[in-house]
Amino acid sequence: MNPKHLRAVTKPLADASLIVAALRTLIRRLGTWFPWRLLSSRYYRVGVVGESMTPSLHAGDYLLLRRGTTTGGEAPGTLVTIRDATGRPLLKRIVGLPGESLRVGTEIHINGFPLIEPYVSGETPQTQFRGVNRLREDEYFLVGDNRSASTDSRDFGSIHHDRIEGIALFRYWPPERFGRLHTAPRQFGDPSVEEPNISLSSISQ
Repeated sequence: MNPKHLRAVTKPLADASLIVAALRTLIRRLGTWFPWRLLSSRYYRVGVVGESMTPSLHAGDYLLLRRGTTTGGEAPGTLVTIRDATGRPLLKRIVGLPGESLRVGTEIHINGFPLIEPYVSGETPQTQFRGVNRLREDEYFLVGDNRSASTDSRDFGSIHHDRIEGIALFRYWPPERFGRLHTAPRQFGDPSVEEPNISLSSISQ
């Protein structure tokens, strides 16, 4: 075979190999990039800082959250994220739903019934006793599980659903607490139990 013809045949083959290799690299990169871009548009990760949600969550836990606010069908007990006035993210539990009346003292009473909360630690300081005659449409009352160490709706009042940025779904770290974050079923105690003594001056709308 003519050496010139051999070079002419070899060069297209070499070019084709480079193209195939480049395509393989591109596919591999897209394979990892596209799924994450699609997932990150709907989900995001957060690390827990502080003790306001103990014993349910601990500092150093890492969670997967779904972006977006509630749709009106989120169950009470759902863990959600909002931001305070300074822009700091807060992770809290939905306790009060639109249309409900609340009295928050050593216990939380909803529409006159004491809420049973096995996930709670600590006690609400008297300075955080609050009352809500009725939550407006699309308003929620959020509270941290550690009642003695949480800044929440007892301090800044109920929040509109538009302020909810994400719904906590899953804890992926540490391994020993790996798993889905289940919403605690809502249970109420005897309505005859005395409600917290809250003055009208502390009641917010």
